[in-house]
Amino acid sequence: MKEFAIYTGLRAGLFAICFAILYFPLQSQLGVFPLLLVALIISSILSIFVLRAWRDRLAGKIEHRAGKITQRIEQARTAEDD
Repeated sequence: MKEFAIYTGLRAGLFAICFAILYFPLQSQLGVFPLLLVALIISSILSIFVLRAWRDRLAGKIEHRAGKITQRIEQARTAEDD
């Protein structure tokens, strides 16, 4: 799924940007682990707004695939009944 790979890459990139922005000014005051946690929280919140279009595109693709699978199951069920 191309959309999944793109969305995951964008989430990882957003996390990396947040971490880099926090790391350089705060590296002497906090350890790496707290910075990772803060970057994770900030990037998660930002992704809700920044990556909305990509998330909607991914959800549409998943919904379309689920519909096709449901249709195949129904066709198999009706063929089995005949």
